[in-house]
Amino acid sequence: MKNNNFIFSFLIILVFNACTGNFDELGKNPNSPEEVTPGLLFTSASLNIASPSYGKTLFNHPMLVKQVVWTETIESYQYNFFDRAGFGTYSSIRNVVKMMEEAERTNEDVYIGLGHFLKAWHFYSLTMTFGDVPYSEASLGETDGLFDPIYDTQEDVFIGVLDNLEKANTILANTNGVINGDVVYNGDVLSWRKAVNSFSLKVLISLSKKAGNSTINIAQKFAKIINDPSTYPIFTSNDDNLQLDFSDVGGERYPFWNTTHAQYPHMDEFITELLKRNEDRRLFFFAAPTQQALSGGLQTDDFDAYVGADGTSDFNDIVAQEASKNLSRIHSRYYENFDAEPYVTASYWELQFNIAEAAQRGWITNNAADYYNEGIRANIQFYRNNAISYDNVSVNDSYINDYISSANVLYNPSNGIEQILTQKYIASFINSEYTVYYDYRRTGFPDLPINPSTSLNVGSENKIPTRWRYPQSELNYNTVNVEEAIKRQYSEDNVNSLMWILK
Repeated sequence: MKNNNFIFSFLIILVFNACTGNFDELGKNPNSPEEVTPGLLFTSASLNIASPSYGKTLFNHPMLVKQVVWTETIESYQYNFFDRAGFGTYSSIRNVVKMMEEAERTNEDVYIGLGHFLKAWHFYSLTMTFGDVPYSEASLGETDGLFDPIYDTQEDVFIGVLDNLEKANTILANTNGVINGDVVYNGDVLSWRKAVNSFSLKVLISLSKKAGNSTINIAQKFAKIINDPSTYPIFTSNDDNLQLDFSDVGGERYPFWNTTHAQYPHMDEFITELLKRNEDRRLFFFAAPTQQALSGGLQTDDFDAYVGADGTSDFNDIVAQEASKNLSRIHSRYYENFDAEPYVTASYWELQFNIAEAAQRGWITNNAADYYNEGIRANIQFYRNNAISYDNVSVNDSYINDYISSANVLYNPSNGIEQILTQKYIASFINSEYTVYYDYRRTGFPDLPINPSTSLNVGSENKIPTRWRYPQSELNYNTVNVEEAIKRQYSEDNVNSLMWILK
């Protein structure tokens, strides 16, 4: 891993120098490059998708999906308040486009393939946030002077995302190029192909409500990838995870290490009780026992030593529970260890759960239970190999086998979707970006608690919002196009409106 701040600052300087006009030759600095190498741009672009949020914002999603409660102040995500999100991702897309242009100039097709993947990643994120977004005319401001792009329908955006992923896999399969500046896979082209195709399956599973009701042929595309691993290689172990490792170097430490907010994140009751009910030892990797429990003689491997707070309850009640020393904090490794655990953006275990869901839905003929079990196994092994727990806690293979075959966890096709999404929820503790939230709004699983008396989702207090509102800047400067998109999709730009993939 590289220092993100250094790379981005250096990149800004280089791009500025590369894009300035043709001034007096005498004013040129011979030591300042006018063209940016694709490798340097790729370092920044790959970090952009692999890096987590830093500090307090790391917990926005865990608060939203009832994994963590925050005891400093009332937090909007904990109490289901959404407002406007930004279009900053388009800056990332412009950098990717610049990388692809430089790759064309230097005849390095490997970066063009990677660029298609990165574009797909960013447009997927944008459309999952808002619904319809600018796609076909996006990033044309610099080349065509078009600064008020139209909004493409969400279906068309997904068609474009999948097309970019297909192009990425094809180009990377046929390139002899070398990847420089790769802080994720150290230049391994096959690993990037696996990431591309595993992400394709994630995109397709997110379209589950549109299977049979779209020109995309969702189930068929999913089966095509699964049934042709030589053409479409996918993750085969945790070694393939798209993740960022941390080290004891400035700018390269875990994002919550040594933070002034360390005392505020605590365990939510919802996930804590789920783990306790299943005697799931991942609890000992996620959480710390309460001070009250330790004072009472309970051991760190006693499930009764762990207590969460109801994240939907009145904030003052949560603070009072913390003051009584009967509330578990997150495990100390998250704020004491510079290498607490790798941050995983796309994982082998998530892939296994996605394949299990597709099998359960009948998209493929594979056995859903096999992939469900492998997803659980892979996630527990990840914590065993990458995170510390307590000396008296073991998650060896024997434990994993017993856990998978236990009454509450054993796969049952009659409620298979719920089981798959519940295990995916556990496996996504403080990682995997907003995957759990997107799964919840698509499937209703896991059945997250909602308290209308404390909800800040005004007017729909019995719901968790389903989207973010468009940026105010779009309403100010791209008024006609954004208003047309709102009218086309929703009655108004409301956080509880349903985008195309949810209808």
